[in-house]
Parts: sequence; C-alpha cells; structure tokens
Amino acid sequence: MVRVKLSIKSKLAASSIIEVLISMVVIMVVFGIAMMIYANIVQSSLSVTKIRAQAILNQTLQADETSANSSSTTFTVDNLNIEQTVKNYNNEPNLTEIDLAAYDANGQQLITLHKVIINKNE
Repeated sequence: MVRVKLSIKSKLAASSIIEVLISMVVIMVVFGIAMMIYANIVQSSLSVTKIRAQAILNQTLQADETSANSSSTTFTVDNLNIEQTVKNYNNEPNLTEIDLAAYDANGQQLITLHKVIINKNE
C-alpha cells in the first residue's frame, strides 16, 4: 500500500473576527442614519389628513367671511375637531379676527388658519 500525502500549501483567504465586527458596526451606523432620514421625511411630509384638514378650514373660513353672524364654536367634520375663535381685532369694531385650528382624533393639532376680515355691515 502506498500512502499519498496530500498537502495543501495554498492558504484560504478569510476575515478575522475583528474585521467582521467592524464591518457590522459600519453597516449598522449607515442603516441607523438612513432610518433617521426616512423618519424625518415621513414626519415632515404633507399627509392626506393634513391636506383634507386644510381644505375643510378653507371652506369654513370662506363661509365665515360671507356670513355676518359667525361665533366661536367647536365642531367635528370627518373625524377632525375644528375649533373656531372669532373676536374683534385690536378693539376695532369693523375688523374681525378668525382663528381656525384642526385637531385629529388624538388631539394633536394638524393645521391652523388665521385671518382678519373687514365687516361690511358696519
């Protein structure tokens, strides 16, 4: 019987545990930064709810401009709580200040509108 000795003289290229850990840390840092950027973009973008609230407040403001007897009220439209405040502007009898604010179901303020209008009746 003839024994044949096999010897592998070439080395396998491999990474050490330190190199693997460093690469994992770099990947996690990049992933964390990407997630923060994504969260900021999603949070700051206009949502459908904000656009709908803007449209409702604009309609309410137009209706208040044409009617002479607007008062401070709170009402609900499409699961949005609308708070309307009407008062005289700087104690001028012919100027009216209208503040509108829209709140979601959680009570978080979505959008506000502020306008001063001239009373045509006086």
